[in-house]
Amino acid sequence: MSDIAASRFRGLPVLQRVEPLIPSRSRLPALALLGAAGAALAGYLASQNPHAAPAHAAVLVRVAIIVTFIAAGVYARTSRIQKRMGMVLVAAGLYCAVWLLNGAAARLPFSVGVLFSGLAVPMLAYVILAHPSGRLERRRDRRFVAVLGGAGVVFWGLLVLTAAQPPFRTPLVLCGPRCPQNVFFAGMRSAALGDALKALAWLCWGALACGAPLLLVRRMESAAAPLRRAVLPVAVAAVANMLLWLAFFATHAAVPGVSSGFGAAYVETVIAMPLAILLGLGLERLFLGRELATFINDLVQTTLADPQVLMANALDDSSLRVAYPRRGVGSYVDASGAPIAVPVDDPDRTVVWIERDRHQVAAVIYDSKLADQARFVQAAGAAALMRLEGAQLEADLMASTRELAASRARLIDAANDERERIERDLHDGVQQQLLGLRLKLEMAGDLLKQEPGRGRRMVASIGQQMDELLASVRSLARGIYPALLVEHGVQEALKSSARGSPVPISVRTHGIGRYSREVEIAVYFCCLEALQNIAKHAGEGAEGVVRLWDHQRRLCFEVRDSGRGFDPTRVDPGRGLTNMRDRIEAVGGTMTVDSREGHGTSVHGYIPVSQSAALTR
Repeated sequence: MSDIAASRFRGLPVLQRVEPLIPSRSRLPALALLGAAGAALAGYLASQNPHAAPAHAAVLVRVAIIVTFIAAGVYARTSRIQKRMGMVLVAAGLYCAVWLLNGAAARLPFSVGVLFSGLAVPMLAYVILAHPSGRLERRRDRRFVAVLGGAGVVFWGLLVLTAAQPPFRTPLVLCGPRCPQNVFFAGMRSAALGDALKALAWLCWGALACGAPLLLVRRMESAAAPLRRAVLPVAVAAVANMLLWLAFFATHAAVPGVSSGFGAAYVETVIAMPLAILLGLGLERLFLGRELATFINDLVQTTLADPQVLMANALDDSSLRVAYPRRGVGSYVDASGAPIAVPVDDPDRTVVWIERDRHQVAAVIYDSKLADQARFVQAAGAAALMRLEGAQLEADLMASTRELAASRARLIDAANDERERIERDLHDGVQQQLLGLRLKLEMAGDLLKQEPGRGRRMVASIGQQMDELLASVRSLARGIYPALLVEHGVQEALKSSARGSPVPISVRTHGIGRYSREVEIAVYFCCLEALQNIAKHAGEGAEGVVRLWDHQRRLCFEVRDSGRGFDPTRVDPGRGLTNMRDRIEAVGGTMTVDSREGHGTSVHGYIPVSQSAALTR
């Protein structure tokens, strides 16, 4: 989530950190036991306070609120699809166990409960808007809860610090001005400041109490039928909660006797809220179960069917696509192995990830108008996980086959181009010089008979020209395959190239010996191309480092620079990077390029080497 404030407001990270410490089989009983302990403590403290509100039901109300939230959360957590909503409900129930300490007669627990009361309305608004996914899906909802909830909490906190008694009467705190002393009272008193803070807190709470149901109803209007069925019970309870809140607020000052009745009814809707969520989650399970049964039946009966086709039929979305991540490559392909882009921040497309053990298996991309079907897609993906994993492996294999064929074609084209270049150089250079030498030799033979002195000078000139021709042939041979690479290996050849680079380059090696001719050629020319790219593109003041090392029967390499870098998503890789990748993959290796604007570029990869080659040091 992009909104950091909303992310912190959730209160879930604590549960997420603690939960893995509890064995999986004991988590639900542990949560239930923790909730029961919180309900028992709040109920016991309220039972010891004869002035706890509401009269004659203080214990029952507090226990009911905590237990219903915890029970609904534990039920939701029995389903993997509804697990996140279950976490929200459990967190809300544990919060209520702290908030409802406001029924205690002892100063400290009472003050803690009053302090945490400021979070009750924001918590309820979050729970309403998070149903049924367990998260605030829309940025508008996140900002709404974070801004108004955060402001309300701040104003309430200042009120508690500046008041010896609870700032005003609430349906659960009616003891003022004879309540237990507030232990958080800082001793500051200002009637004007207190009135301003009260007004601001009421304003924030009222906006949350009214805005959350209205946002939920508005979401229902554009939602698909399954989501409307799941949200309807919560919407009814939320609207009732809103109306009772408005009635309590309107009669709070003018008709205290009537306001207490509305306040009691408002508290009852708080109890009803987790029950409504529980009913909505049950309706969602019924829908998911029915649709999943059809999906799985089709999956079993058509063993060769593509999961993409079955999901598209289930959602009635012909534009649905399934993208499979390629391991170690960072790209995505469809079932045929063809490249496919996974949209980011595209308002017209929704992406749902199917995962196993936090590893991405597939991305389901479909029409954003069906975004509320994400839960079904996740459930269907979980049901078809084995089929999706098989499809991912097959898609990766087909993509590798495609790339290998394309790579071979490019290598053949490159070899043909190189052959034509050599032929052209031989024709235009060496061949022409040889023809000239032949003519000169004929002339020198005639001159040696007629003018020996002039003939000897011409023979000397021919010898000098032969030396030049030999140098040209050697230069041409070095362009094909450097002699230093043949004689001393890749590390010495790269050190020689680094010394001739216009950019400062350091070469570091560890445990490098000699390898097969194909491996050394691939690594040498890949690193050489990277060094040339540093000289051309890294910018002024850039430096480079070449690293070579042997690790687990792999010859590993890295070429890194401190230059200007680039954004890989906006820059065409070009023929140079493509040739580098082709060379490495042609010998069974892997190469990747990492770069960020202003942070340099890194080319790294490895090539598997045989046992005998790795031991040839």
